[in-house]
Amino acid sequence: MPKSPLELDDLIANLLGEIERGQVPDPAEFVARHPEHAVGLATFLADLGRFGGFLGIPCGSTTDLTQDFVPSEVDPATALRQAGERFAEYELLGEPVGEGGMGVVYRARLTGTSMVVALKQIRSGGVESTARFQEEIETAAGLRHPNIVPVYHVGEHGGRPFFTMALVEGGSLDRHIGHLRGHLRSSAQLVAKVARAVHYAHQRRVLHRDLKPSNILLDDAGEPHVADFGLASRLSETGSTIDAGPPAGSLPWMAPEAVRGEATLTTSVDVWALGVILYELLTGVRPFPGTDASNIRQSILSKDPIPPREINPQVPRDLDAICRRCLVKDPEGRYESASAVALELDRWLRDEPVRARRSGRGERFLRWCRRNPGAAAGTSFLASLLVAITLGSVRVANDLEEEVVATVCRNNEYDASQVAGNVARKFDQLGSVVKDRAAELSKNPENVDDAESGLQSLATSTLKPGGTRLFVNAFLLDPEGVIRASWTPDAADPRKTPTLANFPGRDYFVHAGKDQVHVSRVFRSENDTFDKLALSIRFRPLGATKDWVLAATVTTDERLDLGVASMSDDRHTAFLVAPRDSQPPRPGAPSDAEEYVILVHPALSPRSPSIRFGTDSPGESRSFPADRDYRDPLAAKNPSFAGRWLTGSAPVGDTHLVVVVEQRYDQAVGPHRSSFRRFVTWIAGAVVIGMLAFASLKLLRRIRTSAA
Repeated sequence: MPKSPLELDDLIANLLGEIERGQVPDPAEFVARHPEHAVGLATFLADLGRFGGFLGIPCGSTTDLTQDFVPSEVDPATALRQAGERFAEYELLGEPVGEGGMGVVYRARLTGTSMVVALKQIRSGGVESTARFQEEIETAAGLRHPNIVPVYHVGEHGGRPFFTMALVEGGSLDRHIGHLRGHLRSSAQLVAKVARAVHYAHQRRVLHRDLKPSNILLDDAGEPHVADFGLASRLSETGSTIDAGPPAGSLPWMAPEAVRGEATLTTSVDVWALGVILYELLTGVRPFPGTDASNIRQSILSKDPIPPREINPQVPRDLDAICRRCLVKDPEGRYESASAVALELDRWLRDEPVRARRSGRGERFLRWCRRNPGAAAGTSFLASLLVAITLGSVRVANDLEEEVVATVCRNNEYDASQVAGNVARKFDQLGSVVKDRAAELSKNPENVDDAESGLQSLATSTLKPGGTRLFVNAFLLDPEGVIRASWTPDAADPRKTPTLANFPGRDYFVHAGKDQVHVSRVFRSENDTFDKLALSIRFRPLGATKDWVLAATVTTDERLDLGVASMSDDRHTAFLVAPRDSQPPRPGAPSDAEEYVILVHPALSPRSPSIRFGTDSPGESRSFPADRDYRDPLAAKNPSFAGRWLTGSAPVGDTHLVVVVEQRYDQAVGPHRSSFRRFVTWIAGAVVIGMLAFASLKLLRRIRTSAA
């Protein structure tokens, strides 16, 4: 009988036994003997390798520098082609599209589909390379960002791990640097997107450590995608590397602290790399040139780069300052995060002041005064200037406030759509129960007594699965809208029905669907006077010629458990509104008018009556425009909801319900107004100081004239 393969635990036990007996095996040879467990053994040996000095296990390379790659004697692509075009469940397409010090990337197609991906496999190497490749897989697979190459699938072939990722056809950034030189805005936009992707990785405690143009891929639209996390390190809660290991990275994109091999690195090393990439895009050359690695290291450690403006005079001063701040030798002097770099570039793109270079209005004004003492001394000019600046500032402030308000309303609409999706899914769950019950009832004959007793037994046994109440009650209506049977969980006798009533005009009867559950408008129950919603559906009993209606009701307070209240916080409030069923119609009301009421609101207590919302809306409209001056009617019950609000809304699926999210107006525009007040105060102070200086100069001149 053939010997069954050993499990991973048995292999590890055998390995430890050999070490105890003094028979230290070669790690790479040991992994090669057991290709079916290559990934697991490589991970174990990488962890065990930390104690190699004590156990006698040979250590790996002490450096991860990847300045240049020298191909091995055996071409990996040729070796794979000799084994066939099939690679696990993928089919390789042609030559490698990328190579590095640790892996080879191919174009591949998923067998049986037209999906083409990039497939990366580790090169033949030792345990340390396999472990490093495994760490890259785990790191990249956990990152989902529009500007980070996504990982699709992880597998193993021929005893070596591989993974597939999105295929970015546009090539790497290093091939496009020459074309981008001179396109300053495009370069700034590209680096800002890369910086946001890098900051996303930092937030998930991943330090890339090898940012460079060849690791930034461009798609057909020119969008950048960060790739190759082979040298990435984990970050601690404080933002520094947990175990930086040996010096790793690519010259000349390595920060000085990485070149020195410091034990603790921070996100500043990636900020430095962003600065080097921006420098190349602005000037077309690298900030630290050199003939060999030693010269480049020395330049990084001791020399300051030539300012980009001296190489390319078209580079604006602010953009030059942003680039040079990224390349400060001391990590504390750089931007505090990759996000700060992106925000700074955004400010430059919006033609706003940047943090890297301050040129205050006071400084410009004083210089102008020294060059033009006569004009600056005119009181009338200063007064006119103050009026002009004040009026212009007020207009700009109003425009900015309108922009802030519009942005807040759009954000509220987005938040409302998220909550509306949760509410719609809740109603889908409830509707599926009602639909199943109607299907069961359709198997019964058209007999009032049988239908009534059948509804009671069916509702008692199935409308409360697991003892959890889904509905307040359920009732059965005949084709004329008369309730023929009902069920209430709280009733002592489930078969005792309330007074039979005729509801042919109710929304839950008129609009009940045949195959789809209808969520009704809000109606006031005649049994307990509470506002309720009904989920209704039409069905036809066995042998009947007309449809009957099964309806189940839910109350409209927070016990509806729709997740609306969870959206509310100190700045936002989310609530649910719906049209009220107008049967019988209100006297004098137009036929297309609807009265909307607030159903769920943090200020509403359980079983509270619904509150009227806004004004009548025409037709079947289930969306509301953004309101920039909304007054919450619940302020009468809870003063904390008083004042002006900004709202956004979203419909709940195919129902008449609408989710509204409101935010306080003062909280939204308060920071903007505070900045404007500071600006006006500064302008007024500058004018007053100028007038006092003018008066002092005039007085001094008079004194000198009198003395003469």
